Amino acid sequence: MKRLIFISNWFYQFSLSLWVGGMFLLGILVEIMVRINLKDQPQVASTIMNKVMDVFNIHIIYTCITFMVLAEMIKFLVAKYSSVGYEPQVVTKRKYTREVCLVVMIVLALYIGSVLRPEMHAMDKLKKANPADQKLQIQFDRYHSQLTWFYTVNMILGLTLFYINGKEMARFSTRSGASVQ
Repeated sequence: MKRLIFISNWFYQFSLSLWVGGMFLLGILVEIMVRINLKDQPQVASTIMNKVMDVFNIHIIYTCITFMVLAEMIKFLVAKYSSVGYEPQVVTKRKYTREVCLVVMIVLALYIGSVLRPEMHAMDKLKKANPADQKLQIQFDRYHSQLTWFYTVNMILGLTLFYINGKEMARFSTRSGASVQ
């Protein structure tokens, strides 16, 4: 059972790393590089960013969500049905802080991938068809601002989950390694 918990924690941490690291990489490095290197070709820059963000916001993040939810389910089932006596560590003042952070991250990611991303694509197509229309540019900038805000919230929540999970892992290793209290 300890091995199963270890593996589920590993998948959880790996998925969280990929998710949060990808947001930093895409939100900071890729977008800046595309804007700087392709500022003379805004159509190409837009196409590249759309394709990169589609792969990340749909395929990668949804896979990370799946692994993280499976890891949580494994830990829940082991705690509930195992005879080993595994008890999840609670390292925060509120019992379900980690789960609430994860649920908020998932809801925001699903909103970004399923609602905001298609709206941004539609607005981008209209903007490309009518480049002189300032209303379209303003609406696209609003969507982009909303996307940036949601990414920021998810990054903060992701870093919070790293901290909480690190504390849980430290307590788990002390409890299972030695007979401390």
